Amino acid sequence: MQSDDAAVSRSDNEARDAVLELFQREPSSRLTFRQIASKLEGVHPDLGAAVEQLLQSGQLWSAGERRYALPSELGISAGTIVIRANGSGFVKSSGERIDIDARNASDSLDGDLVMVRKLGPLQGEGRYRGRVESVIKRSRQGLSGIARKKGRNWVIDPVNPVLPREILLRAVSDNDIKQGRLVFAVLDYSGKRLAADLKKDLGSPSSPEALIDSVVLDHGFHDEFPQNLLKSADELASEPWTLEGREDFRDLFTITIDPVDAKDFDDAVSLTIEDGIRTLYVHIADVAHYVSPGSLLDNEARLRGTSVYLPDRVLPMLPQILSNGACSLKPDEDRPTRTVVMKFDRSGERLDFTIVPSVIHSDRRMTYEEALEYLEDNGTEERLKAFFDSMGALSADLDSLRESRGALDLGSSEYRVVFGEDGWPEGFKPVPSDRAHRLIENFMVEANRAVADHCMWSDLPVLFRVHDEPAEVSGERLIRQLQLLDISLPRGKVHNPSVLKKLLDSLSDSPLHDLAVEYILRSMQKAVYLPSNTGHFGLALRSYLHFTSPIRRYPDLLVHQVLAMQEKGDIPILEFGPEEIAESSNAGEDNAESAEREADELMALLYLSRNIGKIFDGVVTGVKDFGVFVRLKGVPVEGLAHRSEILRASIPFTESGGPYHEGSLLKVEVLAVDPMERKLSLKPVRE
Repeated sequence: MQSDDAAVSRSDNEARDAVLELFQREPSSRLTFRQIASKLEGVHPDLGAAVEQLLQSGQLWSAGERRYALPSELGISAGTIVIRANGSGFVKSSGERIDIDARNASDSLDGDLVMVRKLGPLQGEGRYRGRVESVIKRSRQGLSGIARKKGRNWVIDPVNPVLPREILLRAVSDNDIKQGRLVFAVLDYSGKRLAADLKKDLGSPSSPEALIDSVVLDHGFHDEFPQNLLKSADELASEPWTLEGREDFRDLFTITIDPVDAKDFDDAVSLTIEDGIRTLYVHIADVAHYVSPGSLLDNEARLRGTSVYLPDRVLPMLPQILSNGACSLKPDEDRPTRTVVMKFDRSGERLDFTIVPSVIHSDRRMTYEEALEYLEDNGTEERLKAFFDSMGALSADLDSLRESRGALDLGSSEYRVVFGEDGWPEGFKPVPSDRAHRLIENFMVEANRAVADHCMWSDLPVLFRVHDEPAEVSGERLIRQLQLLDISLPRGKVHNPSVLKKLLDSLSDSPLHDLAVEYILRSMQKAVYLPSNTGHFGLALRSYLHFTSPIRRYPDLLVHQVLAMQEKGDIPILEFGPEEIAESSNAGEDNAESAEREADELMALLYLSRNIGKIFDGVVTGVKDFGVFVRLKGVPVEGLAHRSEILRASIPFTESGGPYHEGSLLKVEVLAVDPMERKLSLKPVRE
């Protein structure tokens, strides 16, 4: 029987929907409340709450004289604001960029969902100036920063330089905190002045661990799970499972290949050859066996969206008793899996595939370094040598096919922080993109591709991984940026990914390679999760989704859950709509990527703070009249060589940047580092 609260909630939703549908039928209407009630007579006894909720959410707007209208009819739209350190910023809304100066940002903070009014066009296609009219949704509940005394009060200066300084810390006594400590505080937006309540002393602002703690809290992550959820995970992990309904692949020679420090193994591979037909088995941990739709674990995983990989820790999507335990495909243990069985001909073309619930017994846990030894014919075990010969040959064939269809391969530009014995960053290692990594990537792409085809043909309610081709204006901007580096595209346009791939191949040994990759990434639209399938431009595939990492990504887990429903003969029905899940998954992915970049940047600045006076190779990434921005080689951070330092080095510097331009190579000396302000000051070294 439905509760009274649920009935009221449904009634409120129906009223809001009715009001919104009225305005959508008559988009140019400017209606008073009485007119709304008259047109919707009998829909709901009290429309006042519905109209008020639509106003608060920005779906309706006041048009003056007690009339209401759709915001779009008044030149107002919703979007997320990006704030710069000087208080100005921009909002991307409906494909348009609306620039906001500091006085028109209202009380919005970086990342807030705002309603913005266009005030007029700016130079450049799709650009306008505008004003923030209201904040619809706050992006952050709290922030970390340096606590300090100001007069009789305590204030906090946020670690994030785009947030306002000197936020009042309330109800803090001199006994609660010490000057200069890194703290976390919860924000209070209710008053006329932004304030915060102290929640936690994180430690010294020069501590790498404390700084990464601040990133975790700033982004709203939790490194712990509720006790009731941990209890549920513990019970599920200890429950026995059966072979019933599963294909038994335990006799297949099966291995996992992962980083040396990996603790969760969610994919394993097997390969057999018969009469020239190669059968690849991609086994993926059957996380859906433990995490059923609508369960406590499922809701927590959906809210988290993804595991977060920071320099010194992992924030898992699922409790470790599952992620590192029951779900992990550990060697010498039987594990429930879901396997994609794919047959390939001698050239690497896929002949057919099936997806089956299965059970495996991993024979070997291998690292990428160990796998590379065998792929380079340096291994010693005969069985593994033959196995990797066959796998390497299939991977090479898949490489050739991938290249022939024009898939774009940007390689990896990520770095891994290397910590010293004292816990400080002492260097950075580029994430490799060797044959071993490529092999696993190829096999996972093929499995994801096969499952995407199956879900598309079966019309299953899953999320596809969609990557649209660059917009025309972005392609033109990319061409202009590459021309600054003396790089030209064939036929002067981006007509398919293969053009970009050939360009990057030609720059493989050039110091301009990473900058060209960055320009290409900026020109391309971001890959996102969507319920509808429109293809993947970068991979040059008609359909693609994520299936192979259900331990650490919720969209993958969702696919497994839907397949499990289908395998039982049920019609897959989701508790939340695919659109809602896609929105939360995309937001979770963006938040995780932002935190990972921020943590890497902080570690790079800490590293450089112990290397004042050291000289690095760099490449110019931006030119302004006040100086040039330089990215250091081998350290994931960018700094500023100010005009005064350039002139002090006896290098002539013009307002247009001469002698520098984007892509210029130079050596720079580290002058000063301020991790709290995210500032790196550099000085060109005259050669």
